[in-house]
Amino acid sequence: MDNLKKLKEISSELSVLYVEDEENIAQTLITYLSKFFNEVIYAKNGEDGLALYKEDSFDIVITDIKMPKMNGLDMSEKIKEINPNQNIIIVSAYSEIDNFQRSIKLGIDGYIIKPIDYMSLNKTLFKTVSKIKALKDNIEYEEKLQKLLVQLKIDNDQLKQFTDVIDKVAIVSRTDLKGVITYANDFFCDISGYKKEELIGQTHNIVRHPDMSKSVYQELWKDIQAGKTWEGTIKNKTKADEAYFVHAVIIPLLDIDNNIKEYIGIRFLTTNEEIEKRNFKKKVMTNYMEFKKTNINAIEMISSLNKELEQVKNEYSSYKNRVSKIESKYKKAVNQIEFYENGSKDKDTQYHKVLEMQKLNMQKISESHKKSLQLIDKQNHQINKLKEENALKTKEVIKINEKLNEQANIIIDLRDTIKNIDEDKVTE
Repeated sequence: MDNLKKLKEISSELSVLYVEDEENIAQTLITYLSKFFNEVIYAKNGEDGLALYKEDSFDIVITDIKMPKMNGLDMSEKIKEINPNQNIIIVSAYSEIDNFQRSIKLGIDGYIIKPIDYMSLNKTLFKTVSKIKALKDNIEYEEKLQKLLVQLKIDNDQLKQFTDVIDKVAIVSRTDLKGVITYANDFFCDISGYKKEELIGQTHNIVRHPDMSKSVYQELWKDIQAGKTWEGTIKNKTKADEAYFVHAVIIPLLDIDNNIKEYIGIRFLTTNEEIEKRNFKKKVMTNYMEFKKTNINAIEMISSLNKELEQVKNEYSSYKNRVSKIESKYKKAVNQIEFYENGSKDKDTQYHKVLEMQKLNMQKISESHKKSLQLIDKQNHQINKLKEENALKTKEVIKINEKLNEQANIIIDLRDTIKNIDEDKVTE
């Protein structure tokens, strides 16, 4: 159920080209696919399907194999020539080994056997649309990343321009987390009287004036270590022990994980000749801060996009592993089919031998049966003759009996006559 919801969410904006020559099957599947996909376009053979594909682009192509004019595998091969990354699913009633092997070579995303098992179809569709989503997300993230990199370059170029301006009008230095100077600009060297190699590796205590209260620096470190920007006036001293005042802004610089990696200090001289430039310097400082913030935000966004891109790549890698497993299963299925086909051929040979023997036996039985029928006919003929002869003899017996009966009657009459004669003689 969850996969069906995800399938509907992912596929709601996708299009399908469905190619099938049997319209009854096509109508049923079109109705089902329309529940998930934004558009389902139908073609009744491979030739029409290829023509539609050349006119428009489709996220998924679903096709039968055996069709008039052009079969589904030939159409798929031509589509792959146009777009090697096209997602194609085969739906067919035939499971010949040659079709499986050719489908694997073409990089077909799924093979569904008719009659359609909709659970199997849903799984294949979900895997395919998930792959499409991963690829589209990957392209989208790369485009966003490219735009951000371009914008970051523009911002960095502008930031460099402002940095160059600040370097000319302000004292700039950078320190590590312990306050050790790692960078000093030329203006810092000019004002302090130290060379760069004398400043780098030292703390700012090298220019700290003894008149400055410790509490000022304690407050400064408390703020910047908490990630806040500190701003105030500081009295420093040169290498020649001459005092000079600066309006300082100390900024914590963060890495992509929002941890403080170093501090940058920007200081403007507050001598009389510099006071009239303060407004300009403040504007420069404000612009610098805005660009620095933009730079940090861009870095954070790039980091976030990189993480998302890595996640997409991992998902895509996982999908490739699943595809590899499916291909391995296909190969095993191919080997099993070859084994079964070889076994089937052996059985067919044995069956044909048995069938030939049975045919010979049947021929012998048939010949014996014919002979038996001929013998029965002969015997029936003889029986019929015997019956006829018996009927004739029966008639003759009847005639003889009739004659015997007539003779018996005559004898009886003679006896009666003789008896009467004798009685007459006695009376006389």
